[in-house]
Amino acid sequence: MMKKDTLKIYLPDSVNENQCPEACDVIFLHRRQCWGELNDIPICIDNKGNVVARFGDIIWNLEPLVVTKNATHRQINFSVLKSHPSLLYEMKLICYGWLFTKNMQYSLPTKISTIIGRASGLKMSYKYLMSNSLDSISRICEPEIWGKYLNFLEEQKKSAGTLVHILCSLQQAYLLFPWMGLDYREIKFSPTNLSKKICRDEAIERAQTLAIPEDIADKLLHFAVNLVDTAWQYREQLGETERRIQENYKLGEQAVQNKIISGQWKWLTTEKGTPAFRHHFAKEAARFSPFNPSEIISELLTDYPDRPTDANGSWWHLQRGNLTSACFVCCAAFSGMRESELYELTSESYYNAVYSGRTFHFLKGKTHKMGERHTEWVVAPIVQKAVEVMSALTKHLREYLLQDASTARDKELAQCLWLSQGQRSTQPKRISCWALRLTNFSKYSGAIVSEKDYAECLRSNPNSQEKIKNHVHIGKHWALSPHQFRRTLAFFTIKNRLGNAIAIKQQFKHLYLQMSEWYCEGGIPSRLDEVEADKELQKMIDTVSNEQITQKYWSWFHGTETLSGSHGKDILKLRDDLPIMFRSWEKLYKLVKDKRITLHGTLHSYCKNGYDCEMEGVINPAFCIDCSTNGSIIDGEQAAWWKSKHNALILYLSENAEISTAVYIHCLTQIHAAEKVMSDFSIEYIPFQPEIEIRTDE
Repeated sequence: MMKKDTLKIYLPDSVNENQCPEACDVIFLHRRQCWGELNDIPICIDNKGNVVARFGDIIWNLEPLVVTKNATHRQINFSVLKSHPSLLYEMKLICYGWLFTKNMQYSLPTKISTIIGRASGLKMSYKYLMSNSLDSISRICEPEIWGKYLNFLEEQKKSAGTLVHILCSLQQAYLLFPWMGLDYREIKFSPTNLSKKICRDEAIERAQTLAIPEDIADKLLHFAVNLVDTAWQYREQLGETERRIQENYKLGEQAVQNKIISGQWKWLTTEKGTPAFRHHFAKEAARFSPFNPSEIISELLTDYPDRPTDANGSWWHLQRGNLTSACFVCCAAFSGMRESELYELTSESYYNAVYSGRTFHFLKGKTHKMGERHTEWVVAPIVQKAVEVMSALTKHLREYLLQDASTARDKELAQCLWLSQGQRSTQPKRISCWALRLTNFSKYSGAIVSEKDYAECLRSNPNSQEKIKNHVHIGKHWALSPHQFRRTLAFFTIKNRLGNAIAIKQQFKHLYLQMSEWYCEGGIPSRLDEVEADKELQKMIDTVSNEQITQKYWSWFHGTETLSGSHGKDILKLRDDLPIMFRSWEKLYKLVKDKRITLHGTLHSYCKNGYDCEMEGVINPAFCIDCSTNGSIIDGEQAAWWKSKHNALILYLSENAEISTAVYIHCLTQIHAAEKVMSDFSIEYIPFQPEIEIRTDE
């Protein structure tokens, strides 16, 4: 048997060696046309050792090997090729190769969910082969067919993103051609660049998940938080209500079963096992339940604020669904977790810690990027209540699944918070798709798109203009999806200056900063949406600034104050014979207002050069004393700063004898500059005499 660690696919940690199929030479069997032996090869084995997928199956069930708990696709369906046996076997060989041959491109094995996605993308290429009566995917490599294939893809009017998916699948299939023994002509292409040339015109750019407009986000989160806040106080009663209603139904089931076994009812036995039988059985079980659901609800939820007086089983079904969605929304919106990461949450996921007197709230779980690993997220306080409400609601469902769990994987899956029992007669299961639930949640919260919301959506999502036109409609409910919460958290973090892209990278567990910046798109421009410039105030500020600069120059030109610096010394020379433009305050003000004269100041000097300054003083302020561009001016206040700097540097050198030569020279140049300034201002000082070290080792 093939050992777990030798498989070339990424498997759940709980998969044992008994679930690993034996390695077989499928290429040899296919070449020899040993169909019976080839079709009987196991592809996937469950935790009990039962083969759940064989090579010959038209659908490969790979559920036991899927790592993420929220994966909606757990099988590869080959039915589209059923009428073309040669193409069917070829695609199966490619999928087998993706599963069991070594991936030479990446350091980590490929995930099952990725392989299932590849197979889906590859079907488009096989549809082209079927429509053109071609017998192998290697024929696409032929130059004359390659052009026709690209025309076929262009006619499909797909988006660039979808075409990248299709072309990448074809590219991955090419890598297996040597292993399959296929003759082909190599074609090099970039799926990303090629997709932009053959996609529909309006879908060239990658469409981004939408950031939810602020008013709609407020409605959604307000509705969710209120539901969770209210339910949290009654979480034990809510959990007990769910358990009692289910047990009540089970008693009804037992009563119906007894009638069938005793022979009282013979009409239900004739169709046993059919959908009609299950429907009638469930209907009779509900009728023979000892209590009406409304009685249980009335008994346990007497004080529950959201309970209407006529609450019955239908109300409870709706309330339970809304509570589940509200808890999911709170966890997703206030953490930024991926959907696959949210499915790793258990009743023990929440914890808090105190740092420097402040309480921080965390969720701990797993992430699946670059391999499964444990990690944690900082969250809002409401998430604690959401986890506790969901834990109470699904407690009996988790207990039920744990009773039947025979492996570590089953036990882990049974701990998932997001469980549902849509019908009382069915087994509890993980919620696999949130699309319908979140659509209903959007309706119940009243999240209707207004003209203002639509305009904000366009501004906030610069990379999704086409998506907005197609999926966001004024007067309709917002189409909510799980990933929108992640995008919205990043967007609002940047828009409201709550953090930066680096913080988002850490919170979102991104591998690259560029991905975090992509999630933050539109955040910075949105800061200016409702900002109005006060033109009068700006005019006043500009006037005051110009007057201050003018007054500073006027005092220098017409005063007697000592100045230093390269331009400061020029001003001293000009005082005896001032140019006409500097003799009038009004003319001087006009020069400043027209930006023909500028002035910028620091602690160590002023500069008149504006944008022409070479910024040498940034490296070392000593360079501004004799500025090479003749722009520095030093007055009495700055001369005092240089005196203070002179004393501080001498003290530093005396206390740090072991500093490097580079640091010593950096200090020495500033000391000499300070002495030059103090000499210009006749400030008394003791000249610095560096100690000359005589080295005897040379």
